[in-house]
Amino acid sequence: MDAQEGIRAVVSLDEFVVSSANEGFDVDEFIEKVKNDTTFYQAFLNMRFYPHDIRGALTVYYKGEEAAERGSMQREAVQHLDSIQYMWVEILSEDVQGRIRKRNGEWRYFTAEMYDEVFFPEKPRRVLPLIVKREQELQSGSRIEKHKSQIKRLMFNPGTEIENVPFIGDRLAIFEDHMIPYYDYALFQARRGDKDCLAFSCITKVGEEDNTVIRDLTSYFDPDTYHVLAREYRLAYSNLLLTFDIRMEVDNALQQGILLPQKVKYDGFWNVPLRKAEIIRFEMTCDGYDTGVMPLRE
Repeated sequence: MDAQEGIRAVVSLDEFVVSSANEGFDVDEFIEKVKNDTTFYQAFLNMRFYPHDIRGALTVYYKGEEAAERGSMQREAVQHLDSIQYMWVEILSEDVQGRIRKRNGEWRYFTAEMYDEVFFPEKPRRVLPLIVKREQELQSGSRIEKHKSQIKRLMFNPGTEIENVPFIGDRLAIFEDHMIPYYDYALFQARRGDKDCLAFSCITKVGEEDNTVIRDLTSYFDPDTYHVLAREYRLAYSNLLLTFDIRMEVDNALQQGILLPQKVKYDGFWNVPLRKAEIIRFEMTCDGYDTGVMPLRE
């Protein structure tokens, strides 16, 4: 039995989906689109390419005392793109409270460093809204760069296997035969914002938490285009070298046929080698996209 048959056999369908299937909606075809979806990851790449306005708020909390703030940072910025498709971010205003950076300017926290690198790159870098460019990052570059690319993939493309990540990589492939027994899958109608969506969820079965990294993942699909308009997910894992428990929520919107992130919410705990354990939350709002830019050919 292949993975398609395995998932189809266990996925639960609500009354709306059953009714739609009787009227011609192809459940198997939709599940296949869910398995092979790249639109959510594409939206992340689009965000890095198309110029837009950014507002971000990040807060660091004391471990075990989430109500007590260790530090915070508020930013407003503009992402630019030049004629040869190098992007950079201009920070218009910044309000920092507490000790988020070291005296030498380096970040004290792993999440803050990743947040800054992903959303506020100061140095110009070549970008293209092509998934292949991200794939290349995982195959080249320094060990640190490969590690950062793996973390970005984990956060922005959950549900696909990541090579060379001990104990984690194959657990992310939530549609493969070896992972299906650990999840409850469901397909149902849901309301997201002002739009009716088809939602697909994968939730770890009670008692199987040690066998999964993606604890729950719900994607909200446009019923006409099958673009992922929103996604909510929790990733958690712990061993002697690495512990994390993060929740993310991303809302996308279509603008002139281009899927673009509008809001990103993050709430997470990380404990990585050579870093202090950290609890950090942030929220990003991205708007004012200039989608008139046309990608150059490589």
